[in-house]
Amino acid sequence: MKLALIDIKRLTSSRGQSTVEFALVFPFLLIIFLLFAQAVMVLRAQIIVTGAAREAARKGVETASDVLIKGAAYKASNGLDPNRMKVEVICPHRKRGEPVTVRINYRVPLYIPGLQHLFPSEVNVRGESTMRVENEGKV
Repeated sequence: MKLALIDIKRLTSSRGQSTVEFALVFPFLLIIFLLFAQAVMVLRAQIIVTGAAREAARKGVETASDVLIKGAAYKASNGLDPNRMKVEVICPHRKRGEPVTVRINYRVPLYIPGLQHLFPSEVNVRGESTMRVENEGKV
């Protein structure tokens, strides 16, 4: 008779219930975590691109060399892939008091498998900064 009671207790036990619930909820938690991680990567790239545009514009007010301006942008964007970055310098006259604008576009890849079916394979982030030229034509 004791055997029958033990078997009934085993059948009505809820020891595995939390394991089953965890197994059901875990994929959703994993997806939420991966989406959060991807969003952090995009925000990080946005912050770096904005800072790089500011540094390049700062270099643009000091010099008239597009090469030095673009070099300052690439140097300030340390940690990003330079092959995914496009730097555009806009300053038609290079005269004192004229604005110099630097625009940077960066394509952030999506690292989470399966997201390419829901979203584009890359997210574009942009940074732009405008400052006034201080020195005319100095390289």
